[in-house]
Amino acid sequence: MSLHITPSGKTFAAVVREIDLRNPLSASQVEEIEQALADYGVLSFPNQPLNDDQQQVFIERFGPPSLVTLAELKTANSAHPHFFDVSTVEDDGAQIDPESARGMYLRANLLWHTDGSQAQPPIRLTALSARQLPPEPPDTEYADMRAAYDALSDATKAQIEDLKAEHSIFYSRAKMGMKMSDFTADAMSKRPPVIHPLVRSNPRTGRKSLYLASHASHVIGMPLEAGRALIEELTEHATRPQFVYSHKWHPYELVMWDDSWTMHRAVPYSGTHPRVLRWSGVREVAPV
Repeated sequence: MSLHITPSGKTFAAVVREIDLRNPLSASQVEEIEQALADYGVLSFPNQPLNDDQQQVFIERFGPPSLVTLAELKTANSAHPHFFDVSTVEDDGAQIDPESARGMYLRANLLWHTDGSQAQPPIRLTALSARQLPPEPPDTEYADMRAAYDALSDATKAQIEDLKAEHSIFYSRAKMGMKMSDFTADAMSKRPPVIHPLVRSNPRTGRKSLYLASHASHVIGMPLEAGRALIEELTEHATRPQFVYSHKWHPYELVMWDDSWTMHRAVPYSGTHPRVLRWSGVREVAPV
């Protein structure tokens, strides 16, 4: 039976029904979801009370799962090496200290970013499982980088067509006040800066999109400040209201998105009720 897909945003995003993700996906279901991701970018699956094993089986159907290597993200709540919690609380339920390494690292989610652009190969898909939500959970905002690219002038498109930017996890975290000494030596050795194009094409649709993130530190071949100004200009353009979808979370929902042509950010939340979203990702199979 085909999935029931209902658009939910202005230019992208959709809700997927008529599926239980606790059961292993068939090949045809994987193909339907892959095509929906190419068409809509962000998919929400309501009422999916997954356990860790079920989320692991689900994410592996889409490619090699991303291994979580940073000690700053490790959580004892899951034994799976491919998960971490985007959370407001520690493993024991205590509020995360916003000035701790983990607190500052997670606070960077408030910046517009693309998961895994600081890696090579980068992350292709992300899936977040809502394990615990406050009564009024904060939204997650997504930006349609495909529509943003289409809206650029022809001159700007020509200017950025072949440009590349360097991406670094340390650059984005420095914006939150983290210092290099906040990272372990192991983390630093495993996360060298990488280079990605500013423009990517979707292999299924052929449509071009911007590829940006808070991790993007400068443009290769441009003076440092000029390159950073260009990245900021493009990011500001891409996150204008007409390109943004705000997702309202519901308990046990799973949200999945294509990182190759969307950006996202968390909305500030200062409530005392815990918010725990279990993260998992799928890597590209080749460098980008």
